[in-house]
Amino acid sequence: MTYAARMAREDAITDALRATNDAIGDEVPTPQALRIIEAIKRLRASQPVRVARLERVDYLERVQQAARAAWMKAHGNGVTGPEHDASAGIDTPIGRLTMTIWRRQWNGKRGVRIAWAGEYYLNGEPITIAEIKEAGLAQRPTTRNRQRAAPSKGRAA
Repeated sequence: MTYAARMAREDAITDALRATNDAIGDEVPTPQALRIIEAIKRLRASQPVRVARLERVDYLERVQQAARAAWMKAHGNGVTGPEHDASAGIDTPIGRLTMTIWRRQWNGKRGVRIAWAGEYYLNGEPITIAEIKEAGLAQRPTTRNRQRAAPSKGRAA
């Protein structure tokens, strides 16, 4: 089970138990309420909760922009190396996504270049970009489906 599915399952169980508890209130639970609570608790990991539809938000892009802005605010321009880093984070549906960013030098075909480097954390635990994409926190920009134009049968004069 993926990290996102596990988090969604735990959140769904917690929300269901909270809703049941709110519905019961201070009254003595009926046998039907107890059966509902037991059914909620029996959710198995082999049947993870599926999120039917999420708002299409690119959380990866947002955290990258926030981290770059934090880095520019802290360091300005011209410094490189992991000792000159900055962090920023945003809240997502499955937890807090944080990025620690720095700039590094590398030798390219046209001389020394500078590139951004960074590490990602979800709820304080390291996470890869592939896992972020798998969790649905990174959305590709929308693209149009382009079809080839039908070949013309002849040229008009």
